Amino acid sequence: MSDKWTFAKAADFWHQHSRGNPETVWDLFISAEDFILDRTPRTKDEAEVIFEVLLDQGLDGRGDGRDRKALHALQLYVRQLHQTLVAA
Repeated sequence: MSDKWTFAKAADFWHQHSRGNPETVWDLFISAEDFILDRTPRTKDEAEVIFEVLLDQGLDGRGDGRDRKALHALQLYVRQLHQTLVAA
């Protein structure tokens, strides 16, 4: 399904299953989470979802490095947002 995710679908799926027990849909849950973390945010809402996923991970971090890549993408988004605001 990961090749069929849109950000909105992945976020909705992640939100729906992160509040309960995602073990029943674990492979899809991880696929949605990976899709979210691999995304460079384009909007404030996307950035918020990425932050939510990262915060849900806790301080343990991920072995695959997606958490660090997601933080870097968020940093770039915030830097671009700041540059846009300064230019305005």
